[in-house]
Amino acid sequence: MSEGKDKKDIRDVVTTGPPVAGLVSPSKANLIEPKTKEKEEKFGYERCTHCGYCRHVCKVYNTSWSETDYAGGRNRIIKALDRKDIKFDKEDIIPSVYRCMLCGNCKVVCPVGINTLEVFQNLRKSVVKKGAMPEKLKGLRKSILSNNNPFLEQHTDRFNWCEGSEDGKKAYERAKKELAAIEDTLAVEDQNARKEKPRKVGYFVGCTSAYRNKELVNATSEVLGKLGIEFVVFPEERCCGSVLFRTGLEDEALALVKHNYEMIRNSGVTEVVFSCSGCFSTFTLEYTKYAGGNLGFDLFHLTQYALRMVKEKNLKIRYTKRSKDNPLLITYHDPCHLGRYCNVYEEPRELIQMIEGVKLFEMKHNRDMAWCCGAGGGVKALYGDVAGEIGRDRIAETRTCMVRIREDRLKEALETNAEVLVSSCVFCKNNLFQVANEDNSPIKVMDISQLLNDCEFYQ
Repeated sequence: MSEGKDKKDIRDVVTTGPPVAGLVSPSKANLIEPKTKEKEEKFGYERCTHCGYCRHVCKVYNTSWSETDYAGGRNRIIKALDRKDIKFDKEDIIPSVYRCMLCGNCKVVCPVGINTLEVFQNLRKSVVKKGAMPEKLKGLRKSILSNNNPFLEQHTDRFNWCEGSEDGKKAYERAKKELAAIEDTLAVEDQNARKEKPRKVGYFVGCTSAYRNKELVNATSEVLGKLGIEFVVFPEERCCGSVLFRTGLEDEALALVKHNYEMIRNSGVTEVVFSCSGCFSTFTLEYTKYAGGNLGFDLFHLTQYALRMVKEKNLKIRYTKRSKDNPLLITYHDPCHLGRYCNVYEEPRELIQMIEGVKLFEMKHNRDMAWCCGAGGGVKALYGDVAGEIGRDRIAETRTCMVRIREDRLKEALETNAEVLVSSCVFCKNNLFQVANEDNSPIKVMDISQLLNDCEFYQ
């Protein structure tokens, strides 16, 4: 992006679009085909035909009704900056750049296949390089670099959670003993040697669960224990870097990637389990890219791993608080990071449907068309009011009709008449739980680790 003369106001740029003809069915003749991968990454927005499909699936736009808040309007801003039609004005640009949850709904519906997630993360990197990041983001960055977490918590307190879980405590003690015997340098192994190794399972906890939702870490540890998994945690674990990648601070994130990647390789772990969808997607996408496509260990979200173990050990699952004749009515919320980022849609549902004493109802917006909870992409931290409105519509989808964003997801859940809204992401759980609590909603919000921990696994 380049600075230029202030020829137009930002609002003129986003409200001046192409003629109405062609908006409904964009013509491929209008596309600018990138000649290289680099051009696609940098100029993917040039392919935008301004068809408006993304406008109607953008929950931020449906809250603000601002043309600067959805993908098409944002693409016009990027074009105008690149062509020097407008100058870079921090006060105007920052809200448009960061009032985006990076949920990926616009990517799903884009008829010309623009990778909007990549385009908008690159836009944020450009903003950061100009020194124009939001003030709140500066504090978050400082905390991660100083304390290895975004919450200004002491790194030494990261594993205080394990006092609440016997299985977690054992995992930590096992890991500490093993760590003392491991060299600090990255172990070099050929792939054949690794394949011959026996299964060794590690649990990557993540910052939010470790510091803000210890009950979820304890639940995950107990579930792994019930499945008969002897696992370890990583005493030297640091922030995965997800929040840095999503907010344009990629350079800072790469240092965390290097540390965590080498830490896991050194541990000899062959399979890593995640209860945090944000951590899982960051390892799946950014860490795998860093490692050249082959990490040397396998990645599993808890839902995938639990389903695998249930099938492998031929286990049955029973929800201990209800009976088959009086099942718990639940609906499942697809986290953006688990669903649209990693294409994990069916495993959580298959696992839930195997539980005796539980009945699953789908919300209208599910799988790749599921609404975001409202907390992603830094929106919760920077624009909490927006995150709040989005969550309510999701909750309401369990019982009434659609209204607006954090609120939208809550309302959508209500439409199903479910008793419990289950998610598999700590951020989704927190945002939707907060909205339900604020509104005295009859629906209960829980993480899937908590649901599974209330279950009995037996043969």
